[in-house]
Amino acid sequence: MKYSFILTLLLSLFSSNLIAKEWDFDVILNDEIIGKHSFKQVGKESHSLAKFKFKFMFMSFSYEHDSKETWNKDCLKSIVSKTNDDGEVFNVDGGKSNGKLKVSLNGNEKSLPECIMTFAYWNPKILDQKKLMNSQDAEWLDVVIKNTGIEAKNVQGQEINTHHYIIQANKDGDEVFIIDVWYDDNMSLVGLRSPTPIGNLIYKLI
Repeated sequence: MKYSFILTLLLSLFSSNLIAKEWDFDVILNDEIIGKHSFKQVGKESHSLAKFKFKFMFMSFSYEHDSKETWNKDCLKSIVSKTNDDGEVFNVDGGKSNGKLKVSLNGNEKSLPECIMTFAYWNPKILDQKKLMNSQDAEWLDVVIKNTGIEAKNVQGQEINTHHYIIQANKDGDEVFIIDVWYDDNMSLVGLRSPTPIGNLIYKLI
């Protein structure tokens, strides 16, 4: 009886709901590492943490983003995020209320559908969505997702086949941004690319 209890306890401790999954990336701009971005998922909680700093045309730029989210399966349950985009600050706070997701940006509240997803790149379920919320500024964006097929990619020093997708985010019919994402055969995130006016931001898994 005692051993049965211990075995049950060990199985629960090592269940998939409790195992931490973490993705750590160097962020590269024009062949220079400018910072890091990490994603961590433990059970129903996820944490996205980014910090970049770079120079362009004798000017310095910085970006910091910290987003903590809780999930009910693949539906966002709550979010608290803070972003400092080179001096422009965004505070996002949201949670479920009366069958809606109430989200505020710098104190201005809006209602979104009860079950939505953010751009949670670590979760391949985002690839099935028609709309996603930007955790930086709570923008509720239309997304068009294209599967470009299998692509060989060097990941952590090893050449592997990856699944390449392009996510185009739009608002009111206008393109807001494009993100390329790569997943391995287990649909675990292994790479990301974001075009900017001064070059591509490249995420390299470390």
